[in-house]
Amino acid sequence: MVEIDHRDKLKNRLGALVHHSTVSFAIAILIVLSVSLVVVHFALPLTSPLQTPIEIVQWVITAVFVVELSLKAYVAPSRSRFLAQYWIDIIATLPWTQSLRALRVLRLLRVFRVAVIFSRRIRFVSNLFRSAIGEYIVLGLMMLTLLSFGTFALWVTENRAREKQVKHQNNALSADLLDVEVPLGLAAPKVPGQAELVGIAPTTSELHHRFSRAERELHSSKLKHREHERIAQLLARIHTRLPKQAGRGHDSSGQDLAEFENSFWATTFFLVATEPMIDVPRTNIGRFIVLAVMFGGLTTFALFTGIVTALMVNRLKRRMEIDDMDRFQLNDHIVICGWNRLVPLIIDEIGSTPSQRDTAVVVVADLDEAPEAVTKAREARLYFVRGDYTKPETLEQARIPYAKRAIIVADTTIPQRSDQDRDARTVLAALMIERMQPEIYTCAELLNPDNEVHLRAAGIEEVVVTSEAGGHHLAMAALHFGLANVLNELMTGKVGDTLRKLTIPPDYVGITFIEAVERYKREKNALLIGVEIAGQDGPRAEGYAMRLNPESELTLGERDNLVVIGAAH
Repeated sequence: MVEIDHRDKLKNRLGALVHHSTVSFAIAILIVLSVSLVVVHFALPLTSPLQTPIEIVQWVITAVFVVELSLKAYVAPSRSRFLAQYWIDIIATLPWTQSLRALRVLRLLRVFRVAVIFSRRIRFVSNLFRSAIGEYIVLGLMMLTLLSFGTFALWVTENRAREKQVKHQNNALSADLLDVEVPLGLAAPKVPGQAELVGIAPTTSELHHRFSRAERELHSSKLKHREHERIAQLLARIHTRLPKQAGRGHDSSGQDLAEFENSFWATTFFLVATEPMIDVPRTNIGRFIVLAVMFGGLTTFALFTGIVTALMVNRLKRRMEIDDMDRFQLNDHIVICGWNRLVPLIIDEIGSTPSQRDTAVVVVADLDEAPEAVTKAREARLYFVRGDYTKPETLEQARIPYAKRAIIVADTTIPQRSDQDRDARTVLAALMIERMQPEIYTCAELLNPDNEVHLRAAGIEEVVVTSEAGGHHLAMAALHFGLANVLNELMTGKVGDTLRKLTIPPDYVGITFIEAVERYKREKNALLIGVEIAGQDGPRAEGYAMRLNPESELTLGERDNLVVIGAAH
């Protein structure tokens, strides 16, 4: 047996945990929550009392994301592959400080990870995302992400620039008003050398209030004519520069990008038409964001054109290969080693068995890509590993140490190989599988019955010589008319009645075989034809035996299985 050291065991356990469907779904919910909080964070004013709770929640979510990505980096087989797969998530998860909080809009990029998670976790969505429709949806998500990112980033930067500009204008107006208020006795003259308050600017309402008060005081004042005229002219100039109060009008152009609606439509035009149709940003950061959105729009449409062209030539090659997310979840699965014309039928039969429909199947073959027959047969739960199945590193990729069944077929990927070479590869693969996982249940196909002794010596549970099976089938068809149809029906679980192996019901324990036959036919309308003695303990258990049509007085045990002919569904 190939030993798996403690570090590999820890990695497998952590990998199975961090890539588990429940954990992935929870991460997707946290991503949606985090993105929503980013939107709320920028929509609220800085003085809102909700800003602090939102900051705390975001830091907690960021800590969870850091732990998640750290674990994925630790269990990943290759650090470069991890960076190539998760670099967007790493950038989006960086805990930007308050001074760089505008960059938190990058959290929107994790929307892509939500799409990936749901495409892996939900069968319907998985099938959808593996088709042409799925590619269009991904492009739509890219457009939505670019639109969201551009809108919020542009709005935040332009809004900050406008706030800074308004603050500067209000400070200048406040200084001019002070020059009016001092002669009118409304304010004390400024003491030479007195420091001004930094970072505090009067509001628009305060400026209008001070202006109105100065106007009233000027009308009732007893200043000299020349001084009165000077202050009146100064007030007239101040009036032309006073900003409009809230609710009394907007930007005269109606195209100020500091308004959220204008930012949205500007980003839409930049993304689709790649030209300004509302206004040009006033800040360098805003112009950089616009360039990024325009480039993203061009790239997205180029991808759209490329995908349409690629789909017309070849539909999504290698889409069934295992990635890191799936690899750590493959436990108690079935591994099929090799490829020939029987493999699609084997996969179809597994998928038609009710108890095995949700079991993952891994095909290991030395092919350039997953065969089209495989991708059509069982897209949602079938995976493909490219490589030589006689090598331990290839079997490790298929997680043989964690599989419950293995099927080895006579490989026909290289036509030049002889039947003896194919059987030799089957024996070699069987020996390797048994060494890596002694408890696995292995079924192997042979072309030459003389090689069966080697597989039996290796501990292989089932050996099928397809040439002999076909010969027996053909002989029965020739000697007994109609038996070929009977055999065909019994050997498939798709239609009619089929062979089934069932756990013995508790109330059948202790009765005789003949009593069980009569009772099972009456209660289940199925025909009991055999007993697998100690079948629940496995074929290597002491006393194990498969008894077909045993003696009538055979007593059924609690660890036995029943072999019946019954309805397939």
